[in-house]
Order: sequence, then structure tokens, then C-alpha cells
Amino acid sequence: MDWIGKIFRVIFKSFLTTAFIIFAVIAGATCAFLVFQNVFDVSDTVVPSVIGDELNIAQEKLYDAGLKIYISGEEFDERIPQNKIIAQDPASGAKVKKNREIHVVVSKGSKVIALDIPDLRNKELKEATALIEEYGLILDKITYTNHFSVPKDVVIAQTPEPGNINSNSKNVNLLVSKGPY
Repeated sequence: MDWIGKIFRVIFKSFLTTAFIIFAVIAGATCAFLVFQNVFDVSDTVVPSVIGDELNIAQEKLYDAGLKIYISGEEFDERIPQNKIIAQDPASGAKVKKNREIHVVVSKGSKVIALDIPDLRNKELKEATALIEEYGLILDKITYTNHFSVPKDVVIAQTPEPGNINSNSKNVNLLVSKGPY
């Protein structure tokens, strides 16, 4: 019977040792959780609306709410002036942790630009091409057609028309004569 008592004592000691280790691990994990929760506890804040605001005002609003601004892109927008916010993520009213980055898209303004278009009519194609480059424009399409009075390789018409215009494209299209029929 003595050997049964030894086995019982070994099992009991192993059980107590295992129970103590489990208790120590659980107690340590609980303490660590409570300490880290207090150290790393970041309070929530509500994201303010910055859409339509100037970039510097949006930055102030977000800073005052404990947030950071991150410019994730810039886009042309016909309705929203340059340097104003077009979009934000997360949206206004969302609850987020402080110090989070709020992604914004900033307007580049209208894509329409003022252009000075030279008069290319009745000029030879080489001269018209040189003028287009000189004015910082882009030669887009050249269409050829027969014309009874305009000599071969001379510009008959152009789009856009010559003069000062507002456009969202620097492209110039030419209609060039192939000569008489």
C-alpha cells in the first residue's frame, strides 16, 4: 500500500504545481491587462465635418478634435474652389480614437484654363504646327479634305476658333486641304 501513497502524493504535488502555475499565469495576465488598459486607453472623439472648408481651417478643426489630417489626394472639381476639401474618410459624426488620421481629398479647382488660340487659317500645316507648339497647345486631330480654292497642306479651319477662350483642354483640331479635286 505504500506505493499507492507515493503515487497519490506525486499526483497531488503535480496537481498543486499545475494549479499554482495556472493561477500565476491568469493573475499575471489580468494584471497586465489592467495596467495596459490604463496606459494605452485612448479616448474616443467625434469626427467633425470638414467638407467645403479651406485646407488650413480643416486642419485646425481636426486638431481641435484630437485628430490628424492626411491628404490622400487632389482632384479637379468644377463646383468646389481650389484648396477646399471635397471628401473625407471617416465621415463626419463617426466616433474614432483620438490621434487617428482623417483622410481628405483636396480640390484643385476648376480644370478650365484660359487659353490664347492663334489664328491658324490659311497657314501651311508646318507653320500651324509650329505655332501650336509655341503657344503651348497640343495638336490633336488633323482631318484632310479636298478644297477647290485652298492649296494643298494649308489649314482651312480649326477648333477651337482663334482668340482668348476658357477651356478644359489644350487640344487643337485642324481641317487641312488636300488641294482641288
